[in-house]
Amino acid sequence: MYWFRLSFVTAMRNIGDSAGDRSAAPLLRPLKPSERAILEAIRREPGQSRAELAARLGVSPALMSGTVGRFLEEGWISEERHRTPAQRGQPALRTQVRKGAIAGLGVSLSTGGIEVAAMDLGGTLLGSVSLPLGAQDFDAGAPLLVRAVERLLPRAGCWAGITIWTPAMITEAGEITEVTPSQRGVRFQRYKTMLQERFGLPVALENKCPAIDQAMYGSQPEAVVFVLFLDYGVGGSLVDGLRVYRGGFGQAVNIGALLPESGPRPSLPDLARHLGLPGNEPGPELMTALSDPAPDYRLSDWIASRGTALSEPLSVVAQLLNPTEIVLSGLFPEPVLQGLAAKVDLGRYDTPGRLPIAKPRLRTARTVGPGALAASAGAASLYRAISAPTP
Repeated sequence: MYWFRLSFVTAMRNIGDSAGDRSAAPLLRPLKPSERAILEAIRREPGQSRAELAARLGVSPALMSGTVGRFLEEGWISEERHRTPAQRGQPALRTQVRKGAIAGLGVSLSTGGIEVAAMDLGGTLLGSVSLPLGAQDFDAGAPLLVRAVERLLPRAGCWAGITIWTPAMITEAGEITEVTPSQRGVRFQRYKTMLQERFGLPVALENKCPAIDQAMYGSQPEAVVFVLFLDYGVGGSLVDGLRVYRGGFGQAVNIGALLPESGPRPSLPDLARHLGLPGNEPGPELMTALSDPAPDYRLSDWIASRGTALSEPLSVVAQLLNPTEIVLSGLFPEPVLQGLAAKVDLGRYDTPGRLPIAKPRLRTARTVGPGALAASAGAASLYRAISAPTP
């Protein structure tokens, strides 16, 4: 699990150390459809030989050898021979992506702080920076964000781009239609333009980052996964294989649209209200204190009631969407998400006398906590360049 916390003093010192680092950001070259398919197959199942890859993808050995040869020259993958004790003859060369060869940058901007993370193609976190400065202050936040990105750029050989997590409804064209009320003061489009001009990398706004992270790293390629992300609101996303379903108006599988009156929902503002705290969130330090080593009784009460409330809409998800998995993710620590999951009953709409549908597996995400959005946004940058279908 990734759950990042970096103190303000440490973050400022780290950024200061890199103030003179103005390294150019090498951009990943455009890939042909066949190159995408082959690189994706190597990423998904490392250890395959060229012959196995060609047979699996239904391409000619010549095309496979030529493509793998280019990837080797560019330093994106490696080939190694692995001999088993009982093996005879020359073992086949086995392919795998190289750590840090190709990566994506992710940015989370919110009133609670600024997070930047670098994720490589194999799903390894290459580095992160956390700044507890509200992103609504663009003049103060922009230079710190630039220096944080500069610090992470040397971590990878080339970059697929930058993705900014955006708590909003976004069209297929990447246009914002409605921002979560508590985050309307953050100027997402202005940050996007600034990063594009400064680094020359493609920058996208994306609201489905946690779901894309699951599509890339958390599930099998053919899985149908419903991801529920708990942050300043409660949002749902559906991933079918490597396709993120958005619906005709960008409002698909919104949990409020599935069942509008399910009671209080487990968001950061909701917990802050429950604990009698000012502001929109309890903060990571308090969250840790409340959940480790044993939950505070106030948090236990909140987990029990909100987990029970989630049973209604998630039972609708099980009936109507019938996913392979339901994944709970969010800015809450792992113990809080596990506690909520333990209270969820997916059988609320089972009918007596009728064979119940097969229930999806309910689990928590691999990436949770304060840095989850930036890390998953890094995965979204790779998704667009590598795994997303060619338009």
